[in-house]
Formats: sequence, structure tokens, C-alpha cells
Amino acid sequence: MSEIGSINPTMAKQSPESVFQSPLDIVGEVMLTRGEKIGTLERWRMTVLQQLAASDDGMHTQGVSDKLAVTLSDISKALAQLHPPTA
Repeated sequence: MSEIGSINPTMAKQSPESVFQSPLDIVGEVMLTRGEKIGTLERWRMTVLQQLAASDDGMHTQGVSDKLAVTLSDISKALAQLHPPTA
């Protein structure tokens, strides 16, 4: 039996990386509207880009860049699933 309401929607929207294991998990989340999902993914994308920029500025990231690149790719895939193709 699926459990409805198992996430904190506010936390999920503000800090998605602390709630979801993967950006792709957001697509099927029933506690968020389509618009909230898109906004959450965009917020996560901005966080990842900031972290990548910090690593370019010399901050010690110790292999985190590869994981961030995968996360960024997954965000793009999730957004593609939420945006219907245009005719």
C-alpha cells in the first residue's frame, strides 16, 4: 500500500537534495503539483550549478563534481518528463 503524505512539501521544495535521492524521484511525487515539481527541479539545478562554480573557484570538492554532473543530467531528464513536447 502506498503512503500518501510521507514528505514535508516545504522542505522538499526548498531543499530537494535532502528529501529526494534523485531528481527523477520528484516526477512521481504526488504531494507536489506539476508547477511545484518544475520549480523544485529548477531550484535544485541552480544549487548544483553554484556548487560546480564553487569547485571551479578552487573550493575543495574531492570527487563531488562527477556526482553533481550526474545530478544535473537527472534534473534535465526529470524536467523533460514534466514538459510536454510541443507540436
